[in-house]
Amino acid sequence: MKKIHLKVKKEDGERIRKRLTEIDLIDENIKIKKDNSFIYFPLKRAVDIENEKTEVVEIECIKLKKHPKSLKESLKDKLSERELKILPKSFDIIGDIAILEIPKDLENKKEIIGNSLIETFKNIRVVLMKKSKIETEYRTRGFEIIAGENRTTTIHREYGCIYKMDIASTYFSPRLGSERFRIAEQVKKRERVLVMFAGIGPYAILIAKYKNPKEIYAIEMNPDAVRYMRENVLINKVNVNIIEGDVREETPKLGKFDRIVMPLPKDCGNFLDTALQSLRKKGIIHFYNFSHNENESIENVRSITENLGYKIEILNAIKCGSYSPGLYRICVDFKML
Repeated sequence: MKKIHLKVKKEDGERIRKRLTEIDLIDENIKIKKDNSFIYFPLKRAVDIENEKTEVVEIECIKLKKHPKSLKESLKDKLSERELKILPKSFDIIGDIAILEIPKDLENKKEIIGNSLIETFKNIRVVLMKKSKIETEYRTRGFEIIAGENRTTTIHREYGCIYKMDIASTYFSPRLGSERFRIAEQVKKRERVLVMFAGIGPYAILIAKYKNPKEIYAIEMNPDAVRYMRENVLINKVNVNIIEGDVREETPKLGKFDRIVMPLPKDCGNFLDTALQSLRKKGIIHFYNFSHNENESIENVRSITENLGYKIEILNAIKCGSYSPGLYRICVDFKML
């Protein structure tokens, strides 16, 4: 089958590709071709690019296999219209494991949904269905393997770091990748940093890898998470002081810190007194909680710190994901005065 293409010199290819994209002229269903001197862009219609040396030619083309862009699209031929309407709009991917929540009315189709994900998205080898909320002391939840290999262990890559974990026995959210990077970017070289509720180590390892602070401590009470964190520190070749235990008991033993990260939105307020007692004057805390908006989070922080007798300066308040409809995970960055 032949189709019209725009013949472009290789050295002009990227510039012209951008121009064609801006005016929506590239046919994304057809493969772009190249030879030693030219690039051939498949066109939706013939066009003459003003002020450019190009030529419209008709050549043999190769159709690209259309790749589904969503879970719903991957299942449109396997579920009814009613079922597609109640299907979750998205799913999380940790390493090569997909995690999704399936409504009760679709549980009889869970294997179809799981297998469709594996067939469609080649980076997925295991599909887990959520079985319970995050309610345990270690922030873990119940899962059921509905497709793929019989395992819950994986390796996740993020911002140049590698994290091994068991999703069933440790907590990790891939949705917080950019938020972890935001925090890491603020760390100064000579700081002493503490990460409470450190999990498998994503905050501490990212900070250590890119900022190399004077010292960084990570406290976690889940023994499985601590075991993986130790392994991840070795894999990423960074220096992190790992402590297994309760932050209330361990933090006071470590002296004063310039920066403390508190990524436990559900109960973080219960540990703010411990953090403040270990924070240097002008030190910064990154405090996470669940609120309806940023102002509510800020008022929550002000109320707690005032009741504890501390004066603070709010630096920022950032939405970093939703918890439920109308309720968000929010980080308040503040400085102790």
